[in-house]
Amino acid sequence: MLNNFQTTIANEIRFKGKGIHTGLEANVILKPSESNTGIVFVRSDLSNSKKKNRIEAIAPNVSSTYFCTELSNSDGVSVLTVEHLMAALAGARIDNIEVCIDGAEVPIMDGSSIKFIELIDKTGIVNLDKQSKFIKILKPIEIVKDESVARFMPSDKSIIEAEINFEHKEIGRQNIAFEFTPKVFRDQIASARTFGFLSQAEKLNSVGYGLGVNLSNTIVLTEKNIMNYEGLNSKDEFVKHKALDICGDLMLSGYNIIGKYQSVRGGHCLNHKALTSLFKEKDSWKIVDGIDNFFDMETEKLISNTKV
Repeated sequence: MLNNFQTTIANEIRFKGKGIHTGLEANVILKPSESNTGIVFVRSDLSNSKKKNRIEAIAPNVSSTYFCTELSNSDGVSVLTVEHLMAALAGARIDNIEVCIDGAEVPIMDGSSIKFIELIDKTGIVNLDKQSKFIKILKPIEIVKDESVARFMPSDKSIIEAEINFEHKEIGRQNIAFEFTPKVFRDQIASARTFGFLSQAEKLNSVGYGLGVNLSNTIVLTEKNIMNYEGLNSKDEFVKHKALDICGDLMLSGYNIIGKYQSVRGGHCLNHKALTSLFKEKDSWKIVDGIDNFFDMETEKLISNTKV
């Protein structure tokens, strides 16, 4: 759906599943929402609590980026692992939605965003009565931490470039660049699954993370091989998943972004720091109204193996 208007889903969407970190099951209802309400998580299991149970999906509410993106409100009520659902909402160009969840973690599903995209496709998307708005990048913003770099650059399109480099022979150095459009996200990025290393499992479990990991929701790597019998969806599935995470993390800006985002050896922490730095530099961006034909279906493409 490529137009000037804000959107929401046509009908409620229901799903359930276990969290990859807590290992606990949660029921989720995605509800249509009005213009200018944005994306809001509602902890329905805390509806009778004295604490606020609504959490706006915006960058200032990011409370942790340790192995996932976690959001919290002023009362300390939180929801974690929001990035894959946020990526799907960004990829589907959904501006307003209420995410009612009766637990502390968004279900991991198959470890990617494709299940969310399929559910959205099934129910449909509707236009609302207000114009969509975008953040347009005006000046470069760069964050450097050790060998990791995150950078916003001006561009007339929404471009994401990512590079990763792991010593593991199944990964190595991978890079990707693409115009972030609904078609490219759905066809090339959404099915890229999360991945992890078996050697880190004990450490993660000891601090309460990774308790829901299995071969149905995670690509698991031993020292030499991939444990999943079905293998990879594509050779560059690893960097594609990093790009998926970027799409979700940047959606916490509250807008779709017109500009280029470059990530080298990045992750949730660096994505959040880059977004926070961008907002601090107020002359580096501006809010613009929806633009007719901003996304040209004929030019939607994925460019792999492009150096960042």
